[in-house]
Amino acid sequence: MKEIPRRNYFIVIIIAVVVVVLAFVLMNMYHANHKEAYDSVIKDVVNEIKYDDLDSYLTENPDAVIYINKNDKDNKKLEEKIKKLIVDNDIQQYFVYCERTKDIVKRYDLKDDNPVFVAYKNGEIVEIYSTDDYTVESIESFLVRTGVIDND
Repeated sequence: MKEIPRRNYFIVIIIAVVVVVLAFVLMNMYHANHKEAYDSVIKDVVNEIKYDDLDSYLTENPDAVIYINKNDKDNKKLEEKIKKLIVDNDIQQYFVYCERTKDIVKRYDLKDDNPVFVAYKNGEIVEIYSTDDYTVESIESFLVRTGVIDND
């Protein structure tokens, strides 16, 4: 029987390693170009509404808080805190999530990219709350001011 040179084994091993490394590089490039869409954690506990349905929603629900935000991961920690606040106070029925679009920015005259809370009472805007530095206490204070959370 003919003996296979050791050099051939090394060549096969090098080719296998190159193929595996190339597969991982291509996989990472694919994932970088096809990022999975982020889904806001707020949507787990409140309904989402599109801009086109906003007027009819407000007609049916004159007392509501609209949470407006970009649908990205930038505010995930904040949204987790808001979600906990909503669930702890059992106020899901007052909240609705609306993704930030050009129409929303124009309607509420939004100046920055911060998340925004718009409180409605009897179909009228009571307060628009937007800040660079949200805390659970400041959001809770906003909800007490607007009558969503009872002031105990």
